[in-house]
Amino acid sequence: MRHKNWTGALALALLVGGVRLQAATAPDESYPASFFAGFHPNNALDMVEHVPGFTFQAGDATLRGMAEAAGNVVIDGKRIADKNFTLDQVLGRIPAAQVDHIALIRGGAPGIDMLGQPVVANVVRKAAAGATGAVTVSNGIYADGRMIPGLTVEHSRSFGPGRSLSFSASLSRYVEAKFGDGSRRRTDDAGRPIEQAWIDATAGGVTGFAQGTAELPGLGGQLRFNGTLTWTNYQKHLTDHVFAPAPSVSTLHEKLGGLANGQAGGEIGVHLDRKLSDAVDSETSALLRLGRKSYRSQLDAPGAITLFTEHERSGEAVVRSRIRYVASPKLSAALTLEGAYNWLNTRSGVRFNEYVIPLPNGTARVTEARGDIGVEGVWQAANALTVEGGAYIELSRIRAVAETRQERQYTYPKPYLRLTLAPSGRQQVRLRVAREVGQLDFTNFVAAASLDKGSVSSGNAAIRPNSAWIAEASYEWRAGGAAVALTARHSWLKDVIDRVPVTPAGGGAPFDAPGNIGSGRENDLIGDLTLPLGWLGAPHAELKLDATWRHARVTDPTTGNMRRISNQKPVEFTANFHQDLPRWNAAWGFKLDTGWKTWTYLFNEVDWNRTSASLTLFADYVPRPNLSFHLEMGQVFGQRYRRVIASYDGLRGADPLGYRDDRRLRLGQVLSLRVRRAF
Repeated sequence: MRHKNWTGALALALLVGGVRLQAATAPDESYPASFFAGFHPNNALDMVEHVPGFTFQAGDATLRGMAEAAGNVVIDGKRIADKNFTLDQVLGRIPAAQVDHIALIRGGAPGIDMLGQPVVANVVRKAAAGATGAVTVSNGIYADGRMIPGLTVEHSRSFGPGRSLSFSASLSRYVEAKFGDGSRRRTDDAGRPIEQAWIDATAGGVTGFAQGTAELPGLGGQLRFNGTLTWTNYQKHLTDHVFAPAPSVSTLHEKLGGLANGQAGGEIGVHLDRKLSDAVDSETSALLRLGRKSYRSQLDAPGAITLFTEHERSGEAVVRSRIRYVASPKLSAALTLEGAYNWLNTRSGVRFNEYVIPLPNGTARVTEARGDIGVEGVWQAANALTVEGGAYIELSRIRAVAETRQERQYTYPKPYLRLTLAPSGRQQVRLRVAREVGQLDFTNFVAAASLDKGSVSSGNAAIRPNSAWIAEASYEWRAGGAAVALTARHSWLKDVIDRVPVTPAGGGAPFDAPGNIGSGRENDLIGDLTLPLGWLGAPHAELKLDATWRHARVTDPTTGNMRRISNQKPVEFTANFHQDLPRWNAAWGFKLDTGWKTWTYLFNEVDWNRTSASLTLFADYVPRPNLSFHLEMGQVFGQRYRRVIASYDGLRGADPLGYRDDRRLRLGQVLSLRVRRAF
């Protein structure tokens, strides 16, 4: 960590030293399409990722509802109503030629639904009529010979302001990067070897989608319809060749079943914008999502066959409406209503040889009816001060029918207050206090298995949503293409969701399961730096650094000691370098990701996972505006993944360590070429 701190400090010093050489930023923080020309963007995503000082957040489409799932980008001032795709996928289907400019919205703006984000990028498209299309063909080859071909077809046509049609379809193969060949070593509590093995592992599959969007005037406003079909296939094969103390072989096979041996989903949505008067407008979104999945995992070991199966069907119906009143350019207010109904039906089972093992909550149906109502306002109290505030009330009713029938109702007030100070045109300070409430992951109610580490986890129908009070301060400085942003956040956590033991209703040995472990605290520090390098003798070059540091403390329900939150990454750091070579219509660069670590605390074991640093080199060649080539060498030094399981004979802290299992896998380099032809 020390070398990373010195790297960040040096970069910041260079930035401050180079301020004199940078041009002033436009007052409205608007970046025209010409600003991104040197990066040879193919789509809006390429442009957003090069906005100075802006860290793109794609959102989480798995979260229920619309507000919680949103990221920090809007398109033409509006949130997307498509939840089958995250924002990076949606932006990737907007050709760069259709983007007029990208504006940064900081501290709230009348007419923009910020959805709790302090900074939002608004991708504004051109209004001219015409048709565009593109075909993208790609292929990659891994060091072990596996190939990942892909094909994407896009077409859009604009018939003038407010009238357009678009369609895209894609089919590609993918590889799960953390599975490769390697070794495994099991030792006892004194470090003496118990078992040693070589491992052959591969994982991946095929994924595809088809998506269409139509926009037209209607119902007294502007209508947008969208429809999507998705399909994903997945298979994993792992062979464990034990060579000491005695030779043996175990194999693990996992795959998705269901429709055409894959996971299928579909969505239809509609969005309506209306201008009710000069001062009042509204936007309403509605969508329906359906999905189904079948999963099978079988472990064949000497003298034992373990089989886990899971079948599930899920759905979501959401309606969200927002009415805005703009009293003046300095004062606005909004009323938001959102209602959602979600459901999950699942059936899971475990069989050991010919014996069926009773699994807590192996068959379950979970439903949630949730409503969210809130008011908020934005007031520009002075030229340098903006005040945002509001309060939401979330009401939900969750029914879980498994081994027992449980029904619970929750009411959570969610107030917030944000102050935005602008000491100068280049600086901004943001202060925020808010209460946030998490969503229950429906998969926490049902059973799951990880047979490659020998564990089966139960569902937990008694789980409650987690919540937190948050105090946050951010500082931002910009000058031309340079920017630095720093955010410090403290969270008072309640009903933290982690891992707990659950005993079957009929008695017997406990299972690991998700559950609430009480209160805790967390400190986060987030830094972003965008640094043009022309003044250092590297013309048309830019360096972007993004870092996140987390420190959370909760009480372990098994030992009573303080520890981290399971599966949380304490440190994340990436560095992106890009240099345009206009003489050759080309560009090159690299991305460095330092990898991550996580700890997972089960009642009878601790799992430690780590990925190595990853370096990606790339080169772009654009011989014509409508033709581009992207060559990439990924995982230049190989991708290494390590998992260590410390398994105890019973409860951690009370019973001795039974064994420590250390698995190290490696996936080699991948060389890929992508060719895009626009029409």
